[in-house]
Amino acid sequence: MANVELHIANELLDHFETIRPHLDGCETGRRPSPTAMGVTILDMQMDGAPEQAKTMEVVLHLIDGQPKINAIHYWDKHGIFLAPVVPFPRKVN
Repeated sequence: MANVELHIANELLDHFETIRPHLDGCETGRRPSPTAMGVTILDMQMDGAPEQAKTMEVVLHLIDGQPKINAIHYWDKHGIFLAPVVPFPRKVN
């Protein structure tokens, strides 16, 4: 589990509310961005995030007018992209 920031344009907050139940985590806070007008920073606790993650990006696709999660990307505190954690099935002999 990692505490990460999600920066989202204010006009997209309604779409976020639609997909929030499908995220593997919860929102712990919300504040306006100090550097970008029209952007809200959501503080999230994400269960599936790498521990070193500090920021995240949710990639959405509109399907029949409804937003669907296509991917979630994470970056560390230096802005380095973190590869998604993919569980590999255990081979049984």
